[in-house]
Amino acid sequence: MGKNIILYGPPGTGKTYNTVNYALSIIYNLPVEAVMKKDYGAMLERYNELKQNFNQIEFTTFHQSMGYEEFIEGIKPVFLETMNERGERTRKKEMVYVVDKGIFREFCANAAEHPDDNYVFIIDEINRGNISKMFGELITVIEPSKRLGQPEAVKVKLAYSQEPFGVPDNVFIVGTMNTADRSIALLDTAIRRRFDFIEMMPVPELFKDLYVEDVNICDLLTIINKRIEILCDREHMIGHAYFMPLRANPTIEALGKIFKNAIVPLLQEYFYGDYQKIRWTLGDYNKEPDEQFVKATAIDYSAVFGPNVELFLDVDDTYEINDDAFWNINSYRKLF
Repeated sequence: MGKNIILYGPPGTGKTYNTVNYALSIIYNLPVEAVMKKDYGAMLERYNELKQNFNQIEFTTFHQSMGYEEFIEGIKPVFLETMNERGERTRKKEMVYVVDKGIFREFCANAAEHPDDNYVFIIDEINRGNISKMFGELITVIEPSKRLGQPEAVKVKLAYSQEPFGVPDNVFIVGTMNTADRSIALLDTAIRRRFDFIEMMPVPELFKDLYVEDVNICDLLTIINKRIEILCDREHMIGHAYFMPLRANPTIEALGKIFKNAIVPLLQEYFYGDYQKIRWTLGDYNKEPDEQFVKATAIDYSAVFGPNVELFLDVDDTYEINDDAFWNINSYRKLF
Protein backbone atom coordinates (compact mmCIF):
# COMPACT_ATOMS: atom_id res chain seq x y z
CA MET A 1 0.00 0.00 0.00
CA GLY A 2 1.28 3.47 -0.90
CA LYS A 3 2.10 6.25 1.54
CA ASN A 4 -0.73 8.40 0.18
CA ILE A 5 -4.05 6.88 -0.89
CA ILE A 6 -7.52 8.19 -1.72
CA LEU A 7 -10.65 6.05 -1.46
CA TYR A 8 -12.97 7.42 -4.13
CA GLY A 9 -16.43 6.64 -5.41
CA PRO A 10 -20.11 7.67 -5.37
CA PRO A 11 -21.87 8.57 -2.11
CA GLY A 12 -22.80 5.73 0.21
CA THR A 13 -20.12 3.27 -0.90
CA GLY A 14 -18.39 3.00 2.49
CA LYS A 15 -15.37 5.25 1.95
CA THR A 16 -15.32 6.84 5.41
CA TYR A 17 -16.45 3.57 6.96
CA ASN A 18 -13.45 1.78 5.45
CA THR A 19 -10.87 4.32 6.61
CA VAL A 20 -10.98 2.35 9.88
CA ASN A 21 -9.92 -0.83 8.07
CA TYR A 22 -7.22 0.90 6.04
CA ALA A 23 -5.79 2.68 9.09
CA LEU A 24 -5.51 -0.57 11.05
CA SER A 25 -4.02 -2.45 8.09
CA ILE A 26 -1.32 0.25 7.83
CA ILE A 27 -0.54 0.39 11.54
CA TYR A 28 -0.32 -3.39 11.93
CA ASN A 29 1.18 -4.10 8.48
CA LEU A 30 -1.70 -6.40 7.54
CA PRO A 31 -3.48 -6.82 4.18
CA VAL A 32 -6.60 -4.67 4.27
CA GLU A 33 -8.63 -7.69 3.11
CA ALA A 34 -7.62 -9.52 6.29
CA VAL A 35 -8.76 -6.61 8.47
CA MET A 36 -12.07 -6.39 6.62
CA LYS A 37 -12.84 -10.00 7.51
CA LYS A 38 -12.63 -9.24 11.23
CA ASP A 39 -15.51 -7.98 13.38
CA TYR A 40 -15.96 -4.30 12.52
CA GLY A 41 -17.08 -3.39 16.03
CA ALA A 42 -13.88 -4.79 17.51
CA MET A 43 -11.80 -3.05 14.84
CA LEU A 44 -13.54 0.27 15.52
CA GLU A 45 -12.79 -0.09 19.23
CA ARG A 46 -9.11 -0.67 18.50
CA TYR A 47 -9.11 2.25 16.03
CA ASN A 48 -10.51 4.62 18.68
CA GLU A 49 -7.93 3.42 21.19
CA LEU A 50 -5.06 4.14 18.78
CA LYS A 51 -6.58 7.53 18.00
CA GLN A 52 -7.34 8.71 21.52
CA ASN A 53 -4.69 7.04 23.67
CA PHE A 54 -1.70 6.69 21.37
CA ASN A 55 -2.28 9.54 18.87
CA GLN A 56 -1.33 7.25 15.98
CA ILE A 57 -4.45 8.21 14.04
CA GLU A 58 -5.78 11.69 13.28
CA PHE A 59 -9.07 12.40 11.50
CA THR A 60 -10.08 15.68 9.90
CA THR A 61 -12.56 16.80 7.26
CA PHE A 62 -11.63 19.29 4.56
CA HIS A 63 -14.06 22.12 3.78
CA GLN A 64 -13.99 25.23 1.63
CA SER A 65 -13.09 27.66 4.42
CA MET A 66 -10.20 25.54 5.71
CA GLY A 67 -6.74 26.68 4.67
CA TYR A 68 -2.99 26.31 5.04
CA GLU A 69 -3.11 28.15 8.37
CA GLU A 70 -5.24 25.48 10.06
CA PHE A 71 -3.57 22.56 8.33
CA ILE A 72 0.16 23.42 8.42
CA GLU A 73 0.77 26.66 10.33
CA GLY A 74 -0.56 30.18 10.67
CA ILE A 75 -0.21 33.36 12.65
CA LYS A 76 -2.61 34.17 15.50
CA PRO A 77 -2.80 37.14 17.89
CA VAL A 78 -2.05 36.60 21.58
CA PHE A 79 -2.63 39.16 24.34
CA LEU A 80 0.09 39.38 26.99
CA GLU A 81 -0.20 41.12 30.34
CA THR A 82 2.30 43.95 30.80
CA MET A 83 4.24 44.85 33.94
CA ASN A 84 4.95 48.31 35.33
CA GLU A 85 8.32 49.49 36.62
CA ARG A 86 7.63 47.95 40.03
CA GLY A 87 6.98 44.54 38.46
CA GLU A 88 3.21 44.76 39.01
CA ARG A 89 0.67 43.55 36.45
CA THR A 90 -1.27 46.33 34.78
CA ARG A 91 -4.63 46.35 33.03
CA LYS A 92 -2.92 47.21 29.79
CA LYS A 93 -2.34 44.20 27.58
CA GLU A 94 0.06 43.93 24.69
CA MET A 95 -0.94 42.05 21.53
CA VAL A 96 1.73 39.96 19.81
CA TYR A 97 1.55 37.54 16.91
CA VAL A 98 2.80 33.98 17.24
CA VAL A 99 3.09 31.08 14.82
CA ASP A 100 0.43 28.46 15.56
CA LYS A 101 1.10 24.90 14.39
CA GLY A 102 -1.61 23.27 12.32
CA ILE A 103 -2.98 19.76 12.84
CA PHE A 104 -0.85 18.08 10.18
CA ARG A 105 2.40 19.68 11.36
CA GLU A 106 1.64 18.67 14.97
CA PHE A 107 0.85 15.13 13.85
CA CYS A 108 4.11 14.83 11.89
CA ALA A 109 6.10 16.12 14.88
CA ASN A 110 4.58 13.42 17.09
CA ALA A 111 5.22 10.71 14.48
CA ALA A 112 8.88 11.78 14.18
CA GLU A 113 9.35 10.92 17.85
CA HIS A 114 8.21 7.31 17.27
CA PRO A 115 9.90 6.23 14.02
CA ASP A 116 9.23 2.53 14.60
CA ASP A 117 5.43 2.98 14.59
CA ASN A 118 3.17 3.78 11.66
CA TYR A 119 0.94 6.85 11.88
CA VAL A 120 -2.18 7.47 9.78
CA PHE A 121 -3.60 10.90 8.97
CA ILE A 122 -7.16 10.60 7.57
CA ILE A 123 -8.66 13.41 5.48
CA ASP A 124 -12.38 12.91 4.88
CA GLU A 125 -13.90 14.71 1.87
CA ILE A 126 -10.41 15.63 0.66
CA ASN A 127 -11.74 17.12 -2.58
CA ARG A 128 -13.97 19.64 -0.78
CA GLY A 129 -10.97 21.77 0.11
CA ASN A 130 -8.42 23.49 -2.09
CA ILE A 131 -5.82 20.74 -1.75
CA SER A 132 -2.98 22.65 -3.42
CA LYS A 133 -3.56 25.62 -1.12
CA MET A 134 -3.98 23.40 1.93
CA PHE A 135 -0.69 21.55 1.51
CA GLY A 136 1.21 24.50 0.10
CA GLU A 137 4.93 23.77 -0.19
CA LEU A 138 4.36 20.37 1.45
CA ILE A 139 3.00 19.02 -1.81
CA THR A 140 6.62 18.11 -2.62
CA VAL A 141 7.58 16.50 0.69
CA ILE A 142 4.51 14.22 0.96
CA GLU A 143 5.87 12.32 -2.04
CA PRO A 144 7.13 8.92 -0.82
CA SER A 145 10.62 9.34 -2.28
CA LYS A 146 10.99 12.75 -0.62
CA ARG A 147 10.08 11.61 2.91
CA LEU A 148 12.55 11.97 5.77
CA GLY A 149 14.78 8.92 5.92
CA GLN A 150 14.66 8.31 2.17
CA PRO A 151 17.74 8.83 -0.06
CA GLU A 152 16.01 11.78 -1.79
CA ALA A 153 14.61 13.28 1.42
CA VAL A 154 13.64 16.94 1.17
CA LYS A 155 12.91 19.63 3.73
CA VAL A 156 11.09 22.82 2.80
CA LYS A 157 11.03 26.19 4.53
CA LEU A 158 7.59 26.85 6.01
CA ALA A 159 5.77 30.01 5.01
CA TYR A 160 5.33 31.67 8.41
CA SER A 161 7.90 30.24 10.80
CA GLN A 162 10.58 29.90 8.09
CA GLU A 163 11.57 26.65 9.80
CA PRO A 164 12.72 23.61 7.78
CA PHE A 165 10.10 20.86 7.68
CA GLY A 166 9.81 17.38 6.21
CA VAL A 167 7.25 14.60 6.44
CA PRO A 168 8.40 11.50 8.37
CA ASP A 169 8.52 8.26 6.45
CA ASN A 170 6.15 6.59 8.95
CA VAL A 171 3.25 8.98 8.20
CA PHE A 172 0.55 7.64 5.89
CA ILE A 173 -2.19 9.85 4.40
CA VAL A 174 -5.61 8.31 3.71
CA GLY A 175 -8.20 10.50 2.00
CA THR A 176 -11.78 9.97 0.89
CA MET A 177 -13.32 11.55 -2.18
CA ASN A 178 -16.97 11.68 -3.21
CA THR A 179 -16.99 11.56 -7.01
CA ALA A 180 -20.50 13.01 -7.12
CA ASP A 181 -19.05 16.24 -5.73
CA ARG A 182 -16.02 16.54 -7.94
CA SER A 183 -14.41 14.42 -10.63
CA ILE A 184 -10.88 13.10 -10.21
CA ALA A 185 -10.14 14.61 -13.62
CA LEU A 186 -10.54 18.07 -12.08
CA LEU A 187 -7.88 17.48 -9.43
CA ASP A 188 -4.54 19.17 -9.86
CA THR A 189 -2.10 16.91 -11.73
CA ALA A 190 0.48 17.30 -8.95
CA ILE A 191 -2.04 15.96 -6.44
CA ARG A 192 -3.09 13.01 -8.58
CA ARG A 193 0.53 12.04 -9.18
CA ARG A 194 1.26 11.83 -5.45
CA PHE A 195 -1.73 9.69 -4.46
CA ASP A 196 -2.77 6.14 -5.24
CA PHE A 197 -6.51 5.97 -5.99
CA ILE A 198 -8.65 3.05 -4.81
CA GLU A 199 -12.12 2.96 -6.32
CA MET A 200 -15.08 2.04 -4.12
CA MET A 201 -18.30 1.37 -6.01
CA PRO A 202 -21.78 0.18 -4.95
CA VAL A 203 -22.00 -3.49 -3.98
CA PRO A 204 -25.64 -4.49 -4.51
CA GLU A 205 -24.66 -8.15 -4.03
CA LEU A 206 -24.66 -7.48 -0.29
CA PHE A 207 -28.46 -7.66 -0.57
CA LYS A 208 -28.85 -10.67 -2.89
CA ASP A 209 -30.89 -12.53 -0.25
CA LEU A 210 -32.68 -9.48 1.14
CA TYR A 211 -36.33 -8.88 0.27
CA VAL A 212 -38.95 -6.33 1.24
CA GLU A 213 -42.07 -8.40 0.71
CA ASP A 214 -41.30 -9.80 -2.77
CA VAL A 215 -38.95 -7.02 -3.94
CA ASN A 216 -35.29 -8.03 -4.09
CA ILE A 217 -33.11 -5.15 -2.88
CA CYS A 218 -30.06 -6.30 -4.87
CA ASP A 219 -32.07 -6.14 -8.11
CA LEU A 220 -33.63 -2.83 -7.08
CA LEU A 221 -30.29 -1.11 -6.47
CA THR A 222 -28.76 -2.67 -9.60
CA ILE A 223 -31.42 -1.38 -12.01
CA ILE A 224 -31.45 2.11 -10.47
CA ASN A 225 -27.68 2.39 -10.86
CA LYS A 226 -27.76 1.10 -14.45
CA ARG A 227 -30.23 3.85 -15.31
CA ILE A 228 -28.19 6.52 -13.50
CA GLU A 229 -25.07 5.44 -15.37
CA ILE A 230 -26.88 5.90 -18.70
CA LEU A 231 -28.69 9.13 -17.83
CA CYS A 232 -25.82 10.72 -15.86
CA ASP A 233 -22.56 8.81 -15.29
CA ARG A 234 -21.07 6.09 -13.09
CA GLU A 235 -19.66 8.64 -10.66
CA HIS A 236 -23.20 9.45 -9.52
CA MET A 237 -24.41 5.96 -8.71
CA ILE A 238 -26.14 5.28 -5.39
CA GLY A 239 -24.13 3.43 -2.78
CA HIS A 240 -25.22 0.37 -0.86
CA ALA A 241 -24.83 2.12 2.51
CA TYR A 242 -28.20 3.84 2.09
CA PHE A 243 -29.93 0.45 2.15
CA MET A 244 -28.05 -1.10 5.09
CA PRO A 245 -30.87 -0.33 7.61
CA LEU A 246 -33.02 -2.84 5.72
CA ARG A 247 -30.85 -5.70 6.99
CA ALA A 248 -32.28 -5.25 10.48
CA ASN A 249 -35.69 -4.01 9.37
CA PRO A 250 -36.75 -5.23 5.88
CA THR A 251 -40.14 -3.48 5.83
CA ILE A 252 -41.98 -1.18 3.45
CA GLU A 253 -41.84 1.50 6.15
CA ALA A 254 -38.05 1.36 6.28
CA LEU A 255 -37.72 1.22 2.48
CA GLY A 256 -40.10 4.15 2.13
CA LYS A 257 -38.04 6.27 4.51
CA ILE A 258 -34.87 5.50 2.55
CA PHE A 259 -36.45 6.55 -0.75
CA LYS A 260 -38.26 9.59 0.66
CA ASN A 261 -35.38 10.98 2.76
CA ALA A 262 -32.33 9.90 0.76
CA ILE A 263 -32.80 8.44 -2.72
CA VAL A 264 -35.26 10.91 -4.27
CA PRO A 265 -33.47 14.01 -2.81
CA LEU A 266 -30.20 12.61 -4.16
CA LEU A 267 -31.71 12.18 -7.62
CA GLN A 268 -33.08 15.73 -7.48
CA GLU A 269 -29.55 16.93 -6.84
CA TYR A 270 -28.02 14.72 -9.54
CA PHE A 271 -30.41 15.77 -12.29
CA TYR A 272 -30.74 19.44 -11.30
CA GLY A 273 -34.52 19.30 -11.15
CA ASP A 274 -34.93 17.40 -14.45
CA TYR A 275 -37.88 15.38 -13.21
CA GLN A 276 -38.31 13.54 -16.48
CA LYS A 277 -34.95 11.80 -15.87
CA ILE A 278 -35.92 11.11 -12.27
CA ARG A 279 -39.11 9.44 -13.54
CA TRP A 280 -37.06 7.34 -15.98
CA THR A 281 -34.68 6.32 -13.20
CA LEU A 282 -37.53 5.26 -10.92
CA GLY A 283 -39.56 3.56 -13.64
CA ASP A 284 -42.54 5.86 -13.14
CA TYR A 285 -43.55 5.64 -16.81
CA ASN A 286 -44.46 1.98 -16.24
CA LYS A 287 -46.75 2.61 -13.27
CA GLU A 288 -50.24 3.72 -12.45
CA PRO A 289 -50.43 7.39 -11.32
CA ASP A 290 -50.84 6.48 -7.63
CA GLU A 291 -47.71 4.27 -7.83
CA GLN A 292 -45.44 6.93 -9.32
CA PHE A 293 -42.85 8.57 -7.09
CA VAL A 294 -42.97 11.66 -9.31
CA LYS A 295 -46.31 12.56 -10.87
CA ALA A 296 -46.49 14.51 -14.12
CA THR A 297 -49.44 16.76 -14.90
CA ALA A 298 -49.97 18.26 -18.36
CA ILE A 299 -49.98 22.05 -18.36
CA ASP A 300 -53.19 23.77 -19.50
CA TYR A 301 -51.64 27.05 -20.65
CA SER A 302 -54.96 28.66 -21.58
CA ALA A 303 -56.36 28.02 -18.11
CA VAL A 304 -53.33 29.59 -16.45
CA PHE A 305 -52.48 32.48 -18.81
CA GLY A 306 -55.79 33.04 -20.60
CA PRO A 307 -57.16 31.91 -23.98
CA ASN A 308 -55.61 34.80 -25.92
CA VAL A 309 -52.03 34.17 -24.83
CA GLU A 310 -49.89 32.08 -27.16
CA LEU A 311 -46.88 30.46 -25.49
CA PHE A 312 -44.28 28.31 -27.19
CA LEU A 313 -42.41 26.63 -24.35
CA ASP A 314 -40.50 23.37 -24.15
CA VAL A 315 -42.19 22.56 -20.83
CA ASP A 316 -45.29 20.40 -21.22
CA ASP A 317 -45.72 19.10 -17.67
CA THR A 318 -45.46 20.12 -14.05
CA TYR A 319 -44.18 17.62 -11.50
CA GLU A 320 -44.85 16.80 -7.88
CA ILE A 321 -43.54 14.22 -5.43
CA ASN A 322 -46.18 11.64 -4.56
CA ASP A 323 -45.71 10.86 -0.86
CA ASP A 324 -48.15 7.95 -0.95
CA ALA A 325 -45.94 6.07 -3.42
CA PHE A 326 -43.17 5.64 -0.86
CA TRP A 327 -45.36 3.33 1.21
CA ASN A 328 -46.85 1.41 -1.76
CA ILE A 329 -45.04 -1.85 -2.53
CA ASN A 330 -46.22 -1.66 -6.17
CA SER A 331 -44.10 1.48 -6.60
CA TYR A 332 -41.06 -0.76 -6.09
CA ARG A 333 -42.38 -3.88 -7.83
CA LYS A 334 -42.99 -1.92 -11.05
CA LEU A 335 -39.70 -0.04 -10.89
CA PHE A 336 -38.06 -2.79 -12.96
